[in-house]
Amino acid sequence: MKVVIKTYSVFKDVLGNEIELELKEPLTVRELLRILEERYTLPRDLEKLVIVDDKVVDENYVIDRDTTVHVAPPFSGGGRLVDVKILDEDSEVDFNQLLKGLMNSGAGALSVFVGFVKKYVEDHEVYELEYSAVNSVALKQLEKIAHEEAEKHGLNAVVLWHYLGKRKPGDVTVIIATVAQNRVSALNATRNILERVKKEVPIFKLERRSDGEYWVVGDAKRYQRRASNE
Repeated sequence: MKVVIKTYSVFKDVLGNEIELELKEPLTVRELLRILEERYTLPRDLEKLVIVDDKVVDENYVIDRDTTVHVAPPFSGGGRLVDVKILDEDSEVDFNQLLKGLMNSGAGALSVFVGFVKKYVEDHEVYELEYSAVNSVALKQLEKIAHEEAEKHGLNAVVLWHYLGKRKPGDVTVIIATVAQNRVSALNATRNILERVKKEVPIFKLERRSDGEYWVVGDAKRYQRRASNE
């Protein structure tokens, strides 16, 4: 199993831009970092931010295949993590892993918003929501919002993930997480990102419920779907 280690900032000065390791069996991130500290003198006194497959992972994450692992010190000042994704309906999110990774960013506040499907709307039972989008445009717009709000509020990190496809009551639809030096910046950024996503991103929502099907536009406007459109 070949694992490529790419390093940044002060770690790059120690290990160089990247190194390759040939491993005979799976190992955890904790075990990998120990190898880097003992064999390659990676500084022990600095926290490590580890990213695999574009996700921040914790020390219990198991590396069990050929992959690239990014290792960086905590963000400060100008450095930041911006993680934007469109998820399909079969994707599952490990919230423990997500939060642990963000809490290791070296900042002082973490704000998280998780949207999920309601069971009842206007006293009518909701069966499911179906999200569709102009994917390429939606992703670019999500990235634009994330970067702009990160810059505006001086965030250390921002995560913005939105689901497409069918979602049942209780299913997650959108995840927004912001990390900042203080709670005011984190909370304001999360609120602004949510409102901008609703207004600026071409993601469309069809609500199927006990009294029919409705296109949901904005926060509350609902237009009943015509039978001829089915």
